[in-house]
Amino acid sequence: MKRLKMRVSAFVLAGATLPVHAASLDLNLNDDAVRGEFSGALSSLFSTGTEGLYQLGALYSDDENLDLKQLHAGLLATGDVGAQDVLATAGLGLRAQYLDADGGDGGGLALGGQFDLRLAGFERLGLQGYLWHSPKVLSFGDVEDQTEWMLSADYQVLRNASAYLGYRQLRIDPDNGHAFDADDGFHLGFRFKF
Repeated sequence: MKRLKMRVSAFVLAGATLPVHAASLDLNLNDDAVRGEFSGALSSLFSTGTEGLYQLGALYSDDENLDLKQLHAGLLATGDVGAQDVLATAGLGLRAQYLDADGGDGGGLALGGQFDLRLAGFERLGLQGYLWHSPKVLSFGDVEDQTEWMLSADYQVLRNASAYLGYRQLRIDPDNGHAFDADDGFHLGFRFKF
């Protein structure tokens, strides 16, 4: 547990050194896993007025069957989806990811996206999700392919802080074995906007 606290603290401190214009920090955990992600506007990195996000994140899972560490960095084009009576934003992009698990390590380039939905007049309640898939052709090492998805429902306790309940699944298909769920279950999380 002490190692876990040190890793989470290091991740938070590393995120604090990044540009903070329109940035957010997402932290979630359950009994077996902790995940953190820092994201910010691409316009804070590039002066071209690019509309999108960059993301840096990590997942650590230590259940009775598997010790897993995953790192990722991604770029997404984002914007409003134009739905009426719904505040809906989405992003599509690429994510480089690396994982180190019992029995092997590897990674790849994942394709995917995310969304955030809120009803007009009820903006404090929201539904979010993401899906990332790294196919065999874009993977390396002991990983043949991997898929990670998540759905969550949040409540904005403050305008810049939300609490949420989510469900995540990280499925890995190794080169030398059968596909398995490296992380699968409900988690409690917090999102902070700066």
